[in-house]
Formats: sequence, C-alpha cells, structure tokens
Amino acid sequence: KSALPARRGAARRGGRVAPAASARDDVAHAHHHHHYRAATDRPADWRSRVAAVGAALALACTPLTPALADDAANLAAPVTDAEEAGAPSDPGPVDEPEPVEMAFDDVEVGQAPDIDAQLARDAAQKSAGLTDLDQKTVDNNLKIKQYNNAPADFPTFVREGYDVRVITPTGYVTQDDGLVYKDFKVGEGKLPEDGQEVTFNYVAYNENGGTIDSTYRKGVPASTRLGINGMIPGFEEALKGMRAGGSRRVVVPPELGPPVGPATFFSSKQWEVFDIELIKVKSCERQQTGFMTSTVVCTD
Repeated sequence: KSALPARRGAARRGGRVAPAASARDDVAHAHHHHHYRAATDRPADWRSRVAAVGAALALACTPLTPALADDAANLAAPVTDAEEAGAPSDPGPVDEPEPVEMAFDDVEVGQAPDIDAQLARDAAQKSAGLTDLDQKTVDNNLKIKQYNNAPADFPTFVREGYDVRVITPTGYVTQDDGLVYKDFKVGEGKLPEDGQEVTFNYVAYNENGGTIDSTYRKGVPASTRLGINGMIPGFEEALKGMRAGGSRRVVVPPELGPPVGPATFFSSKQWEVFDIELIKVKSCERQQTGFMTSTVVCTD
C-alpha cells in the first residue's frame, strides 16, 4: 500500500503531471521542424520580392506605345459621378434608321420589299403635298388607269367634294385660265389664227384615262375652221398654241369645257384630257360664186 502513493508522487512535479518521454520527444521534434521550415522558406520569399521589384523597374523604363499611352490617359482621366454610380456613359448621337411604312399589297409574295421604290413614292407624295388619304386615292386611280390602258404620264384627278385637284407629272404647264398642257413635239411654221382651217388627229379621255373618242378609230382626221365656235373652248385654245407637225396633251378644266345640261351630251362638269396632233394649217378666204352666193376656199 505504501509503494503506490510513492509511485504516483514521483510522477508529479509541482502539481503538474510530467509528460512521458515519448511525448516530450514529439513536442521537441515538432518545434525543431517549424524553425527549419521558416529558415528554408525565407530565402525563396526574398527572391520573389526582388524579382517583382525588378519587373516593376523594367516596366517603368519601357517607352509607351500609342495604344499604351491612350490606355494610361484613360486610366488617369477623372471618374465622373455617373460612372462612379455605375451609369453608362453617353456615347453621343446615334444614327438610327428611320422606319419605312409599306402597304401589304405593294410587296409581292415571296419577294423582299423594295425600300428604295417606297422611299421614292414617299418623296413624290411629300413634294405633291398629298396626305395619306390623298395618296390612297392616287393609288386607286392608278389601278383604274392601268385597267383602262391610259397612256404614260397621264394626270391624276383627286376629288375633294365638288372640287378636283389635278396632279400632273413633270413637264406640264398650267396657264392662267386653268388650261394645262404638255408638248411632246413642237412643230414648225406659224401659229394658226381665227379664220384658218386646221386638220388634226385627237384622242379624248375621261378623268380615269378611258378613251371616249378618237379620230384614229375612225381612220380619218378632223378638219375645222378656227373662230367659228365649232369646238370646245379649251380644245380650240390648245390648237391655237400649236404648230403644224406638233403634238401635245391638253387638260381642259370644266370652265373651258363643253356646255352642260339636259340639251347637251354632257350632264356634269368634268375635266377632259386630249392628245392632239396638228397635221396642217390652211389659210381661207371667201370667194364669190354667184350673184347672191359665196363660199370659203382654204388653200395650203
């Protein structure tokens, strides 16, 4: 019984339990290994630092290229409040393509829309001062003219209640009295005058480009004397502005058209279009044929 307490007392030193020999050896080995790693890692750490300092000095001595100079300037530029807040910088004005509206019927099936043609039509509409509703009327009138086989450059008539607006292609001339004409060919000689006889061919059209009369269908040109009220006023006025061999298209307003009413062929005031070809002009004089009779003789 006395040996056990003595053995326990020998294992204690100052109230602490003394570690065994193997435990002391492990602690001493770990402490020695820690100091060895620190001693061996220290030269490698200094070598890394020296290499970093050398690379920085080499970069500082290298001349800047234009691209690197721009990057450096951008880095040195002050940061705005918007950029610091994360807002995107203003890239300046951007040219965005304007939308082009096209009617569904204007694009053929399986074909790409003709943007250039649509832009040309939009420019023509703007130059003519047409609204979208007017343009629809013009397009509908164009389809009717195509159905009637109207000639090229035929004018377009847009009705606005009782009024009519005439849209003509380039080359037409409008006189002060409202008569509109376009010369396709200027003839030669003098202008015809009252009392002279004129021989001509003509084609008469309505507002939709439909043919209503023609000397070509009859196969014989027409002849009449000027100044005897034998023709539509606007038609005769157009003839007086032509020379033999010339051809023109004339647009006659209702004010210079034929009389209207129940006793006439025309029941309403309409615009009329004529293609005229002046063949020849003759001078006329009255000759006595008897004691109480005379006749008008026209010669070239």
